[in-house]
Amino acid sequence: MKIRFFRRMCVMLIFISAAPLTVFPFTDQTTSERILKENKHFVEFLDSGITNFAENRVEDYKKAYSLHFNADVAYLQADYIRAFKRVYASQKSLSQLYSDVVKDIYLEESKNILDTIAPLVIKSKNARARLFLTLGYRDRTISWTHYTIGDASNPKLYSYRIYRYIKAIEYARRAKRYAFLALFESQDPDMKRRIFSNMLKSENQTGNPFFKRFVDLGEKDYLREIGKNYEDYEKDMKEQAAEPSKEPGIAMVFEKKVEKRVRFRNEKRAAKFLINTEYDQAEDIMRSYVSDFNFKLINSVFEVLSSANATEKNKEKNSSEGIDFNKYKIHLLDNYARITKDSTLASFYGSISVEDAVSESKIKEETGDEHAEQEKAEPLKTDVDVKKN
Repeated sequence: MKIRFFRRMCVMLIFISAAPLTVFPFTDQTTSERILKENKHFVEFLDSGITNFAENRVEDYKKAYSLHFNADVAYLQADYIRAFKRVYASQKSLSQLYSDVVKDIYLEESKNILDTIAPLVIKSKNARARLFLTLGYRDRTISWTHYTIGDASNPKLYSYRIYRYIKAIEYARRAKRYAFLALFESQDPDMKRRIFSNMLKSENQTGNPFFKRFVDLGEKDYLREIGKNYEDYEKDMKEQAAEPSKEPGIAMVFEKKVEKRVRFRNEKRAAKFLINTEYDQAEDIMRSYVSDFNFKLINSVFEVLSSANATEKNKEKNSSEGIDFNKYKIHLLDNYARITKDSTLASFYGSISVEDAVSESKIKEETGDEHAEQEKAEPLKTDVDVKKN
């Protein structure tokens, strides 16, 4: 019985192995859905970089998005083979576009920013500034490593290459953030206080009451405000509420009594830290009340230093003359994946047309003859399949 069963199993295995493989692994709905979601992230991630820095690459970006759009349409039509081919062609375009953007923009600009700020940091002899600068150069090196790995990877593994380029962009952005924080730390105590005051003043204009009573005060009034108790503060607030509002465009945030008392106490502590130039401790308190703190702080650095350069060009103290802070503001926005103008990707919506059935010649043109021939001979392996093997 055992021998007979073994023979039957052998015959069945031979029959199965001899049967032609007519169903490809990428034709199923689950795989198509996964790679479409993955490619959507690739397309959207690049939007801020193209919008902010690469107007000359808009047509290449549009082509990659057009291929992704038609892959999505093919998926809705349950044509999973065509959906995969469109995604594969889109990733081929995106891979080259990512490579150029990383090398020509992010790696180049991050090095220029770090090299420009380095003399100011070294001159300041500030330990925290030197630490931030070191971290910036470290992350820029890691960014270059990810770019090199992506560039040296298998040319057909487009999604893996793009993944590496995305990591390179993320580290290059963080390198620039560290550079800007190093620029802040390299400033003298008086300039740091002006930067904090400017940031908090801008925050007050959005309706945040934190530190409003200390902003733009002279030294005597500043010390007098520190000496007030909560009862005196409440009395002043009631008198101000009875007067006509001088700033009608600002809507104050409602606070409970306990929250107001806690804020009053923290404002007092932060004011003492600032006047004693203990900025690290004051910053810890401010972060609890100012959202997106690093972004707003760096933006305030650019505003104060650009204003100082306009009025103090002949002074060498903390001079940052020659730095284009308007250009740095664009990099600051991009560091947080924000855009300076209307989204390039959004401008494509409504302008991409749905293509007809894809011809064999068009597939060869977009994916390469070598890939088309491989497709006829054997099932096409996805990046996931290659990683598993």
